[in-house]
Amino acid sequence: MSELSTADRLQIQEVLARYSHCVDRARWDAFPALFTENCRLDLSQLMGVYEGHAGIRQFVETLQPLGVFMRHLVTNVVIDGADDHAHVECYVTAVTGSAANPNRMTGFYDDELVKQNGRWLLHRRRLMADLPQS
Repeated sequence: MSELSTADRLQIQEVLARYSHCVDRARWDAFPALFTENCRLDLSQLMGVYEGHAGIRQFVETLQPLGVFMRHLVTNVVIDGADDHAHVECYVTAVTGSAANPNRMTGFYDDELVKQNGRWLLHRRRLMADLPQS
């Protein structure tokens, strides 16, 4: 097994950034291309679980008409992997609602990416939101 190259690491970070840009700037047409065909987007604490490209389309169809203001800030990205598989962990701060009355949420993404046909894609993305303890 070979270590991930610098180019691989940069491409992986680019996928994470594109995910945020797609959601935050309503680039819904580009969003599914960030995922493998048999992906899993686990936002179960907040919005459910979406599997495969059909699930990603369902996620888009849920968010698209809402027109909600969103900004996702991803930090402290740690990438481990080799060859065509990578495990990525990072923190996220999400600002949602309206610019005048924003809501803030922090959390952690636990991601699995795979390289297919020379492109890194999200295969599994799980959000673990920092929710208040009851």
